[in-house]
Amino acid sequence: MKKSSTTRYAIAAVAAAMILPLAACGGSGASADGVTELSVWSGFTENDGKVVQKIADEFNKSQKKVKVTIEQNPWNVINDKMLSAISAGNGPDVVTYQPDGAKGYIQQGAFVSTDDFYSDSKNETDTYRDNVVKDAEVDGKHYGVPMGHAPYSIYFNKAIFDKAGITEDSYPKTWDELAELAQKLTVDENGDGNPEQYGIALADKDAGYLPTFLQLAGTDLVVDGKANLASKDSTEALTWIRDNFYTKKSSPTNLSLVDGQSLFVSGKAAMFWIGPWIVNTAKSKGIETGTFEAPKGSKEQVTQAASNYWYATSQIDGDKAKTDAAYAWMRYFNSKKNQIMWAVDANYPPNRTDITENDLSDNTFVAQISPYMDNTQVMLGSVPTGFSDIQSELNTLGPKISASSGDISEMLKASNDKIQGYLEQ
Repeated sequence: MKKSSTTRYAIAAVAAAMILPLAACGGSGASADGVTELSVWSGFTENDGKVVQKIADEFNKSQKKVKVTIEQNPWNVINDKMLSAISAGNGPDVVTYQPDGAKGYIQQGAFVSTDDFYSDSKNETDTYRDNVVKDAEVDGKHYGVPMGHAPYSIYFNKAIFDKAGITEDSYPKTWDELAELAQKLTVDENGDGNPEQYGIALADKDAGYLPTFLQLAGTDLVVDGKANLASKDSTEALTWIRDNFYTKKSSPTNLSLVDGQSLFVSGKAAMFWIGPWIVNTAKSKGIETGTFEAPKGSKEQVTQAASNYWYATSQIDGDKAKTDAAYAWMRYFNSKKNQIMWAVDANYPPNRTDITENDLSDNTFVAQISPYMDNTQVMLGSVPTGFSDIQSELNTLGPKISASSGDISEMLKASNDKIQGYLEQ
């Protein structure tokens, strides 16, 4: 999101005052012919968006009570216009959104609780992944209903692995082993300190990486509501990452996800910690990839997930017809049949636990990465508020750490104080 959270919340204070009365209006969303029109906004605009549209078309054909209309927009467009559209009553009834950024909209009253969706057995929410469901809870209430979740894992250039004689039985199982392999695959032919081939691309300018490194060490960015970046465990974990990857030049510093992707698909990085969309991007550049699960850290096995949920907006609050329509759509999308389609055709692991490897036999790749979801956590999941300000601070901090030498405790304390301030706003 381009606006700081302070600015966004100031705008939202006005917008929320406009939004909340809409919810109180109640009434019925059903048209004169008895069909409830449901507006759904989605940021999925590539092949995955085509699969969402296909499921929506089949939903509309399957019954005569609800008509779903999917409006696909880039995420920045959704961010820019969603609040004003909802406040005017012409926004989405349901929207796909990330759980970390959704917290602000929940505080503003733009997204409403879906507790009653989860309490209704016909929605089969007992089949949903427990950790995925939990990641969309706020203050003990359900809000998001699972939509699309992509676990980060280690993707590798098969040609480089084959040349180095690296086989499946020697894939790293720990971050120590991953650091050793990254060093082995780093090639600096002329010894000038600028490798022609990096062992791995670790995007130090991506805010999600630092909290994941902390989680690997058994801690987190925010613990019991307090910033925890300057703790002993955090300092040791981030120092270890710096010393074992960036100092040894097995990954370049000051690297964004876009930079890391460019490095990997150009054949200049042997490995990349990223989501499954890299497979098709690399293939388009002539790079054949393989993958293995992100290894275990010193305490935990954790990886990021690029996560999106279905959120019901305040436009349907108090409107039984609209709420029933929204829940019917969410239930249909997460049905076993459609989750198999979603997984096979869109490359996203299914949201349900009752889908077997055999069910996914038409897509062996997604069958492989689906178990990785068991160890995922969402980016900045421990952060309750001030999301975009904290994200910006971490984007700046990462390259400072990776380019540093010696003690980083003062650097971490300065950032920790800023993050604590954002939490207290």
